[in-house]
Amino acid sequence: MNSTEAQAAPNTRQSGDPVALVARLSDERAADIVEALNDLAPDVATAVLLGLPPERAIEVLDQPGIDHGPEIVARLPREVAASLLSEVSADRLADLCRQLDEPHRSELLERLAADTRVTIQRLLAYAPDTAGSIMTTEFVSVPATNTIQQTLDYIRQVESTRETVYAIYVLDPATEKLVQAVSLRRLITGEPHAPVLSVARPGRLITVSPLTDREDVARLISKYDLLAVPVVDHDRIIGIVTVDDVIDAIVQNGGSPEIGRHGSAQQALHGDRLLANDQEARRVARRAIFV
Repeated sequence: MNSTEAQAAPNTRQSGDPVALVARLSDERAADIVEALNDLAPDVATAVLLGLPPERAIEVLDQPGIDHGPEIVARLPREVAASLLSEVSADRLADLCRQLDEPHRSELLERLAADTRVTIQRLLAYAPDTAGSIMTTEFVSVPATNTIQQTLDYIRQVESTRETVYAIYVLDPATEKLVQAVSLRRLITGEPHAPVLSVARPGRLITVSPLTDREDVARLISKYDLLAVPVVDHDRIIGIVTVDDVIDAIVQNGGSPEIGRHGSAQQALHGDRLLANDQEARRVARRAIFV
């Protein structure tokens, strides 16, 4: 960076016409909007967020890479904040609430729907370095009595409200205890009228408890090539930790569990060069996990 750029950088972060920025950013991808907001002062970023269509603002708030997220949320009108944040994923909302100072946190929580508030308070009760603190409660589960066709039909109905549909969790219909997990790939290759469990892989289901350290979760995901691992309490699934959840936790906390097969994720997040921003770190870490 030359001296002119160095002098201009602080001004870029402090200034900006919100109306012009909204016009320019409205059709951009959420990750690109986040990068643009990260170059703005929190008050300007808040004004831009308020100017975006609600569905785009929700997508942006659901991105973990946004800087000054708690400061932006604190500047939003309470009702607007509750309306937008009630539509983001539960784990992301819990993360933002965890970083909010009082009275902003309590004011936001009391404006959420009762079921959402209970979910968030449950996630907040877990220590920050545990599976329970980074899990999402938005997953697909079906009774073991389902056929493959019934399961696929159900996925179509709920897909938009679930963080991931790549794994479907099969429950005992009487006890609701977790029986097995089935990948979407195996589902769509099965016979429609066959039982859902007919396409489950044999063997022990990999699970973690809500108190499992997040670095241990990362190692399991890497070792067994999982897209997500179920979080189980008394044999009942209460959430899942996805690959993205693990990456988000690593990047945000500056940690470095050895999740790459050849140490590549550790090098990417803790190596000789500094990554430009959280978005780049997430991209490098995601590539490293699948080496």
